[in-house]
Amino acid sequence: MAPPSYSDLGKAARDVFNIGYVFDVLKLDLKTNQNVEIKAGGTQHFASGAVNANLETKYVINKNKYLFTFIEKWNTNDVMTTEASISGLLPGVKVTTDGTFDRKKQSKAVRVKSEYKNEYVSVNLDTEFKALKPVVNASSVVAYNGWLGGFNVKYDTGDKKLLSNNLALSYVAKQFVFTTTVNDNKVFGGSVFQKISDQTDLGLQVSWSSENNDSSLAVGTQYQLNKDVKLRAKINNKSQLCLGSGIKVKDGVTLTLASLFECRQFNQGGHKFGIGLELAL
Repeated sequence: MAPPSYSDLGKAARDVFNIGYVFDVLKLDLKTNQNVEIKAGGTQHFASGAVNANLETKYVINKNKYLFTFIEKWNTNDVMTTEASISGLLPGVKVTTDGTFDRKKQSKAVRVKSEYKNEYVSVNLDTEFKALKPVVNASSVVAYNGWLGGFNVKYDTGDKKLLSNNLALSYVAKQFVFTTTVNDNKVFGGSVFQKISDQTDLGLQVSWSSENNDSSLAVGTQYQLNKDVKLRAKINNKSQLCLGSGIKVKDGVTLTLASLFECRQFNQGGHKFGIGLELAL
């Protein structure tokens, strides 16, 4: 199996902390999986009342050894994106191009993304053209005997400036993943994912910034109570306790409930709640 892209290193631990938590919003997602896949979503913020919505269509053509994918996106901020990709030209190679138009800002951007994967290496090269001088984002991951090592650099050819440089090292076992990262030689982080049983996952995240001496620590877990209910919980060193649940109401209908409690100032308020509903037709 090919190693993951750099952005997916440590994903198992991040999913424990990110998936299933919606705060201060009412969220609705609709997905159809026919010949043309359609995704529509919307959120309403409880505090401000602001409503945001998005629409995405996806069409896939699988012809001989070639796979063509066409995606169109739109949101209520009047940002429109069209994406086309093809794979199968060469073994492990995928090429994608997309164009984005922001009608409010009257700005345009074009990106060309290329990807190559084999059993031992994953390479990504993304080039964004907002002007004649592009911004290049390159990353690579190498796999060896359960270990994954990766780097990511972002360079602005117009300003001749290195925007970011990141390193990561990860060890992947059957039910255990350890990942450590260094971002811009300033932020040092690590995460652990442990599958304790078929029903229980455990995650740990730590980070420290040498720039402002700020540190963070978080522990999270998710438990599959039965085939229809998943329970989630996480807490960090700021005493923010988050609880969540995913409930399969019936086939194609999933209800998500989440809450955030400020334990340090419990009586002063600031707690947040969220509701999500996902429909798959």
